[in-house]
Amino acid sequence: MASPARRRITFLTTVLTPRRGMENAVLRLATALAERHDVEILVLHDPGPVSVPRVTITCLDRGGDRRTRQALRRRLGAGRDRETLVMTGVWAAAQLLLAAPWRLPAAVAWEHSLTSARLGTGRRFRIRAEAVARAYRRCAAVVAVSPVVATTLRDRWSLGSRVIPNLLDLPDQSPGAARHAASDGAGRGDHGPVRLLALGETKPVKNYDALIRALPLLGGDWRLQMVGGGPLDGPLQDLARELGVADRITWHGDLANPTSVLAASDVLVHPSASETFGYVLFEAAEQWVPVVANAAPVMDSLVPQIVPGLTTSVDPTALAATVAAVVDRFSGPEAAGLFRAADQRRRQDFGTAATLAAWEEVLDG
Repeated sequence: MASPARRRITFLTTVLTPRRGMENAVLRLATALAERHDVEILVLHDPGPVSVPRVTITCLDRGGDRRTRQALRRRLGAGRDRETLVMTGVWAAAQLLLAAPWRLPAAVAWEHSLTSARLGTGRRFRIRAEAVARAYRRCAAVVAVSPVVATTLRDRWSLGSRVIPNLLDLPDQSPGAARHAASDGAGRGDHGPVRLLALGETKPVKNYDALIRALPLLGGDWRLQMVGGGPLDGPLQDLARELGVADRITWHGDLANPTSVLAASDVLVHPSASETFGYVLFEAAEQWVPVVANAAPVMDSLVPQIVPGLTTSVDPTALAATVAAVVDRFSGPEAAGLFRAADQRRRQDFGTAATLAAWEEVLDG
């Protein structure tokens, strides 16, 4: 097969830090495409120090939305030979719609967050999403990161899209498998309290109040680490004190690299009402950490075949019972077989080569 023609690819994004799901997706795809193309990321809000091999990062932040849009208009009006513009999500697309709508017919819309659940989280987002989705009809192509996003685009706006999963960091051997081999195949064993982890911003869609209410219902000894920070830290901490479990919870706030905390955990508890791709679930699976997840779209398509664990409802009693069931199921050496099978499925279904080939087809028009 002939190598794709070298082209100039420009990603438009609102932020690159802190590095959460969409930010990781942009950086990973830009880095991979930069192996064959000239890649630039236009960032609308100051990303701070971010260095990506072979990728040019241009900050357009001018201290206010209006002046930043003016900078974006000047940059896009300058004209670049063979430049393909990729808009990453609703917020970036909204800024392009205001600053340089003439670029839409040659742009690729890369949609990450439009789901029915997400549309129900606030009027401001819903109004912006309606305008952006209509603008997507004018784009050269629309890429959805998951079938859930594609279904929302189709059912709500009659908008066709191509599903291309986000790139994952999938080495030949998962970090969890490597640790298991180094430990001579020992299971969890009795190493003290069960180490629970919640990883993600504390906002209403994550349903962390249900997790806190489930904690007093857990038997035995446990500890919970909350990583991510966010607007609900205070209310959740108040709830933990009210329920008498505050002394067994550690609040880390946002961590630039939570991998070590994840790898040292026994169970990831993820009661979120909505996910568009589920990066955190993939990361847990790579570390051989089982998950307890809400049985909502995306989660129910990944757990347990792609991501070992169990799904449940967002009810404190059900959540506590499922945590206990996962601890029991994944405590012994037989869990290794479940993780190995899931490792293989992830590499089959989410391999880098297939994902990049799909993107090359989109970029070729």
